[in-house]
Amino acid sequence: MPLTTRPRTVPAERPGDPRPAAPRRAVLAGLAGLAASALPGRATAQAYPDRPVWIVVPYAAGGAVDIVGRTLASDLAAGLGQPVNVENRTGAGGNIAAAHVAKSKPDGHVLMIGGAANSVAKQVFANLQYDPDTDLTPIAMIGAAPSVLAVSSSLPAKDVAGLVAMARAKPGALAIGHGGAGTTSEHLAGEMFKARAGIAMTSVAYKGVVPAINDMIGGQIAAVMTNVVNVLPHVQSGRVRVLAVASGQRLKSLPDVPTMAEAGFPDFEVAVWWGLLGPANLPAAVVDRLNGEVSKALAGGAIRDRLEALSARPWEMTPAQFKAFYAKEGARWVEVARKAGITPQ
Repeated sequence: MPLTTRPRTVPAERPGDPRPAAPRRAVLAGLAGLAASALPGRATAQAYPDRPVWIVVPYAAGGAVDIVGRTLASDLAAGLGQPVNVENRTGAGGNIAAAHVAKSKPDGHVLMIGGAANSVAKQVFANLQYDPDTDLTPIAMIGAAPSVLAVSSSLPAKDVAGLVAMARAKPGALAIGHGGAGTTSEHLAGEMFKARAGIAMTSVAYKGVVPAINDMIGGQIAAVMTNVVNVLPHVQSGRVRVLAVASGQRLKSLPDVPTMAEAGFPDFEVAVWWGLLGPANLPAAVVDRLNGEVSKALAGGAIRDRLEALSARPWEMTPAQFKAFYAKEGARWVEVARKAGITPQ
């Protein structure tokens, strides 16, 4: 039901009153201006967004992060009423993109798809152009997918034990690729695997996991540890074999593939997660608006269907919950990096 208001009578100027009667519109306009200046966050939220929004993807086109970013962008465009564009800024384990976003104007028009790699960046990179702990604002969790240990279908190893045996027979001869230094579901997960298996494999960094997977299929490297989203299409085409999944239970999409625990590595659970981040000092009202739009998309948008089709799961959090999760993940992976002997370089 529309709201209605009754007309109010403005008192006439009293005889002898030295103050001129201020026009009603001018008074109201002045009060509105004061309110707006006193509440900059609210004023920003009312106007937000007033132009196209950009989502920066830190890795190469075609990978899981890119898929998530582009699908979410479509859902957000519908909810925000403005175009939402995607830009791929690769390199430095995602830190080129993160630094760009961290230095952007904090008005919600430049965002990024981030993950645990951002929270652990200080343990891996010595000369960051931003501080991942203070220069980014966690806005909304999007989803998560378990990591898998994958090899080319042409590799003789048919299971994890077979790969371990090959690595032990020729220490350092086999290479395991990843999509960038500090990527938790790839680089650090691979370091965990090598340490737990007691093997020596050469770690090879790429600008995104897609080139790493291509080299694995081509035989240039032996294995890749990455999230299931990145390799599932290649598994379905017969070019990639998944040896184990780093989750508590088997995946519906890969029912015949054992968990890492079943393969002899208990308590080996790793998942990549994707979240929406922005620069520091984003107005709370803008954060809440974006978080709400992501929640709507996860409830019934294209992003939900896309995640589930890729064996990932939608994961909704409030801004406060996501902020706490971001800090906890950082602490977890910093410890993993420390145990693996990874120091800032």
